[in-house]
Amino acid sequence: MSIILAVGAHPDDVELGLGGCLARHIENGGDVYVLIFSRGEKGVSDNKIEKKRVMEKDEDELKGRLREKETRKALNFIGVKNANIKILGLPDSGIVPDRKVIRKVYEYIMEVNPDIIYTHFFEDDHLDHTTTSLITLHAGRKVKNILFYESPSTRTSFSPNYFIDISDYIDKKAEALKMHKTQEGKPYMDEEVIKAKSRFRGFQAKVKYAEGFVVYRRVRI
Repeated sequence: MSIILAVGAHPDDVELGLGGCLARHIENGGDVYVLIFSRGEKGVSDNKIEKKRVMEKDEDELKGRLREKETRKALNFIGVKNANIKILGLPDSGIVPDRKVIRKVYEYIMEVNPDIIYTHFFEDDHLDHTTTSLITLHAGRKVKNILFYESPSTRTSFSPNYFIDISDYIDKKAEALKMHKTQEGKPYMDEEVIKAKSRFRGFQAKVKYAEGFVVYRRVRI
């Protein structure tokens, strides 16, 4: 049984980048873990929360709780056990590769002991994504298999050379992403956009729907 670790900077990153892949791993008996660096509190607009006597200093906490609840619900729907989801709570839009953070990630990776790590592609217009990728590479330096996934802000230099057929899981991925209610209205959360991207990756891979990855390190055993 393979142990898989998916790493994301924010809630919804993992579901967007490889939700179908994780569903497939789980159905095939894989043990899937998810590590999320921040609670994504900066990604919630004020009109998405009810400000019933909420003081401004508490808004980020409320938004963070909402996003954490959404991602746990979405990942549970995909099949990830709640106990296998870890959220570090680092500041959204303020993830930095200091020694303390790297140590935390390294210790978690050693605890999980994954066969495969999936993380952000390091060329990305969102600095949190880039930093998360670099931290993961450093902390996961002992892991044999590391693959990069794409996000809506990934640069055009992302050219997948590894594909996973998610034709049987595309609907599950789309339904999981609908559970991110605070993200409704964002173009990349539109079901047509999600399916169109997977359809294009499927065209490249000669299947109906696929998710594409860039191999950083891949070892066949």
